[in-house]
Amino acid sequence: MSRADTVWGVIPRQIPVAAPTRVRQRLAEAAPGPRPVLHASATAIYVDLDGLALGLVSATASRVPCALWSTLPDLGDLAGQPVTVGYGALTIGGTEVRISRLVDPRITTVGRHGTPRIEPLLAVPSGWDLPADGRLTTAHLDRLIGRGPGLTPLGDDVLAGWLATRAALGRPDPVLAGAVRRRIGVTTLLSATLLDCALHGEAFPQLADWLADPCRDTRAALLAVGATSGAGLLAGASLALASVATEQPTDRPGRAAA
Repeated sequence: MSRADTVWGVIPRQIPVAAPTRVRQRLAEAAPGPRPVLHASATAIYVDLDGLALGLVSATASRVPCALWSTLPDLGDLAGQPVTVGYGALTIGGTEVRISRLVDPRITTVGRHGTPRIEPLLAVPSGWDLPADGRLTTAHLDRLIGRGPGLTPLGDDVLAGWLATRAALGRPDPVLAGAVRRRIGVTTLLSATLLDCALHGEAFPQLADWLADPCRDTRAALLAVGATSGAGLLAGASLALASVATEQPTDRPGRAAA
């Protein structure tokens, strides 16, 4: 479909999309009915699916791990339309969004990163005190969750990068994960959903690409995600890489007090 089709109002009656596996499962389990719209623009539409921020993104938007991925160049004509859910599909206005294939947004490969280098944030808010050894503890959570600028707060992006990278390395921190789940309600629904994705090792493809091949091009692509999200994810991932490198054999995940 061309951009002209959507500009002149010719919206298809059915849109085939790719869906992350867990998103498909939540849609299949959802009771039929209308859902409140959280955000609607030409690039992304998000609804509250029973506590999950479920998105529909355009072909030009980042492949968010909690979204349905379309090939439409523009969602502008769908923005503002009522949204209903039923029988494993999303309906926006008179258009059915139907899952045609499944994707796995989990990070599967972490390449060689050499000596860990903690990527600095452009502007770290006062009081964050990110650890030089990269080892986040539960004491850091109140300084990060829901804090900072951005549609998804920058502190959440840092934490998501850390959690997803540790999961990809096979070194999740169960104590920190439990503390995140207990505090997750203090941030936005979209950000809380992305933190849950990170706990499952799911991430933006730009983060997965950089972790697999940390070159200048993948770093630039990651930094281009959102206004601050890419920088936060990069900083969090580099903290996670450093934390694993500095852990002693006797260390166990979740060493900090709650």
